[in-house]
Amino acid sequence: MRKLTFELGQLNIITGSSRRGKSAIVTIIDYCLGSSGYPVKAGVTRDHSRGFGLVIVSGGRTMYVARPAPERLRKTADRMYVGIISDPESIPAFDTLEFNTNVDTARQIIGDLCGIDRSLRLPMPGTAGPLHPGIRHALFFVIQEQNEIANQDVLFHTQGDEHRPNAIRAAIPYFLGAVDTEYATLTIRLRTLKRELVALRRSLDEQAIALGASGQARALLAEAAAVGLIDQLPPQGINESEAVSILRPLTDADVRAAGLPEIQGDRLGELNQQRAQLRDRIAGLNVRLTRLRRAADENGEFASEASEQRARLASLGFFGNAEGPSRGCPMCGTDTPDAPGIWVELRSELLRLDGEIVAIRTDTPRIDQMIAQLAEEIQGVTQQLRANRAEIDELEAGLQAVARLRAAESRAALIQGRIGFYLELLDRRSHEAPIQDRTVELETAIADIEARLEESGNPDLLASFLARINQNLWDKARHLELEHSASPIRLDLRQLTVVADTHAGAVPLYEMGSGENYVGYHVATFLALHEWFATENRPVPRTLIMDQPSQVWFPADYAGDGSHVLPDDDRESLVRIYQSVLATLARPDVDLQVIVMEHADLEEQWFSDAVRYRWRAEGEALIPADWVEEL
Repeated sequence: MRKLTFELGQLNIITGSSRRGKSAIVTIIDYCLGSSGYPVKAGVTRDHSRGFGLVIVSGGRTMYVARPAPERLRKTADRMYVGIISDPESIPAFDTLEFNTNVDTARQIIGDLCGIDRSLRLPMPGTAGPLHPGIRHALFFVIQEQNEIANQDVLFHTQGDEHRPNAIRAAIPYFLGAVDTEYATLTIRLRTLKRELVALRRSLDEQAIALGASGQARALLAEAAAVGLIDQLPPQGINESEAVSILRPLTDADVRAAGLPEIQGDRLGELNQQRAQLRDRIAGLNVRLTRLRRAADENGEFASEASEQRARLASLGFFGNAEGPSRGCPMCGTDTPDAPGIWVELRSELLRLDGEIVAIRTDTPRIDQMIAQLAEEIQGVTQQLRANRAEIDELEAGLQAVARLRAAESRAALIQGRIGFYLELLDRRSHEAPIQDRTVELETAIADIEARLEESGNPDLLASFLARINQNLWDKARHLELEHSASPIRLDLRQLTVVADTHAGAVPLYEMGSGENYVGYHVATFLALHEWFATENRPVPRTLIMDQPSQVWFPADYAGDGSHVLPDDDRESLVRIYQSVLATLARPDVDLQVIVMEHADLEEQWFSDAVRYRWRAEGEALIPADWVEEL
């Protein structure tokens, strides 16, 4: 069995490297004090532990509580051992324990040992039921886990859990001593009477609807006629019984419209897709038609020019005379030795033009035929587009008609539901006694309790206590040399945070910045609260547990092996944290046990004196390495 001993009323430090089980100690204490789940994280401690125990000393009584680790595939263990022992050294062997109570009862017993009044009922904002204070609520002010002590958004233990902030707001006044039994009882009674008054008014309204049945029945008949549930509105002179006899069958009427056409949403999509394809096809055909017409125009222009050229050449007599003149120029008749060559070239050009004219005259009819075919095809596609548009219009009109019928269905179903609700109230009235109107009685009782609460002045008591705590908190913030500590510092119970009231306005903790501020204000707040708990003898365990308060001065990946040397400024800030703790412990009226899990290992005598366990050598840990090897 692994046993750790911490001195009462003193600073107790466990320092060591990472992954040695230091943080597991916090979760083990939480588990032994009745946590609903199993907070011990996966790893060596969870894998090699059969159970856990905790010795609690209060006054002259010593209690031992133990809880087994959950069985395989179970989320937690619901049985615990609770027993009074003669001294911390006489712990029974774990194998001999008979787990003699459930978790809820164990919480009550531990709370009784701390002096928590479990008969008290505290009003809790945002919920219907009261808060029953217990040990789990006291832990809000006892534990600061590693992810809490340097958190700018979370001040108290488990504050980030769902619904927990309202529980903290409800618990703080009680644990500070600002709530007595009578005040809490009156507050709960006031909330109960107000809820009862709201429920009574609702019931009276329903009864009034039922009592006015004849008018309501006629109104429902008119609405039923408007939506077609009945063919026509009955005459005005019918009585309530007749109206009800007409309304009752309507609750079973089929309000679905008959013969609704099938909604062809898919067909509409197909038609729109087809329309897009037809438009693309027409666009392509028009492009082809434009090109053909341009070709026909170009052929006509070329044929005209070529014919004119041919006519001019023909006028010179090139046709029918293949050899031409022997020496005379074919154009001017002048003798020249080049005349035969010129004659041949001109006659060759004439023959070429003649051939092209023949070719163009041959191609033109074919182009005209293709133009006619394309125009006919475009006309056909245009007809398809018109038919497509007509079908789309028809289908959309049908869909709109179906939508109108569906809307009429919905209106008829709504009226049918109102008729059913009316008849249900009517039937209930026939079987229930009339509701007594106790409105005046409840309003009088509420006013009486509100007057008594106002006379008690409890809110002023809470404000007075907070003012004294805030002064102490401010003093500690100045000693720690925290940012904004030149301005008044206060605990804000509405936001559950620390606020600095600067000249520029209120600055809550989450807007201050700097991890040193976050840790410093957490430590200052919890020390101020515990000094108040101790001096006012409040039912909160005289223990403060902090996990890694030095984390903001070390790299995120620091292994805790002593390799990181703090700069002088950071070291002084960390020293001030511990000096504040020691100053609180030095007060004769404060009997507080402080347990700290640390990476840091300061070379100060007071620090070394407070170290209970130093897990840095190989194998040293909460569960030593050689134990794991033996298992």
